[in-house]
Amino acid sequence: MFFEGVGVLLQRKLLDIGLVSDLFGAEVKLAWKAVKPIVEERRKDLNELKIYEWFEYLYDEMKKKRADRCEEWLTYQHFQW
Repeated sequence: MFFEGVGVLLQRKLLDIGLVSDLFGAEVKLAWKAVKPIVEERRKDLNELKIYEWFEYLYDEMKKKRADRCEEWLTYQHFQW
């Protein structure tokens, strides 16, 4: 899967989280939310916790990035008043 590969590249610091977020932010969120229940079921059924681990890593890192951006925006807005 494409996002699994992006997650590996991100973890190895071969991609910048800001670039990935700008390019694929919404798609990663929608895709992970769609496949998460299936992935969790497969992990449980096969007793294999590493299934799509890098896709989940990508999603988690993107959530952190979005939270940071939100905080930056709120701080910026605070100083604009």
